[in-house]
Amino acid sequence: MDSIRTAERGFSLLELLVCVGMLAAASAATAGALAAIARNAGPSATRDAALMVAQNALVRARAAIAYASSSALDGPALLRDRSWGLVPGATQYVAGGELRAATPCGATEPRPLRLPVTTAYDPATERFSVVVTYPRDPCALSSDGTIPPGQARTVSLTETLPPSAYPPGQTVYRDVPTPARM
Repeated sequence: MDSIRTAERGFSLLELLVCVGMLAAASAATAGALAAIARNAGPSATRDAALMVAQNALVRARAAIAYASSSALDGPALLRDRSWGLVPGATQYVAGGELRAATPCGATEPRPLRLPVTTAYDPATERFSVVVTYPRDPCALSSDGTIPPGQARTVSLTETLPPSAYPPGQTVYRDVPTPARM
């Protein structure tokens, strides 16, 4: 009697070769994707750092427009007290940090990162702008963290700030309740 037992039948050589070929193609595609992720990890980290610096500057400007620390009742005194965050005209400073993901650059220690920041505030229109310069390639940074020529990119954010909670010339009254006794 000629019977074929399907439970004891194994894989044919052809089926095995097709399976190995599919696994090889899938692993090659995965390795290529991982290499691309590793290549692009450095530039996106510096762009994210620049965006975080720009957002921080906008948050400071929003806080400054709502801030009134002076007990003076006149508008110019209130505006002077907000100057820590809102200086009319252009202001420049450098935000610093470290790149700790040194593997893409082949370095063993964190690399310094210096991001030049330019802010501009127009009190007449309440427009606040931030421009942060970051390196296109973090591996091309100089040893002191400055960005070499030809490697600079920028992130720009602009916002019209909301009206102040304490308009100039308005009398500010604060009712402070008596603390509860225990």
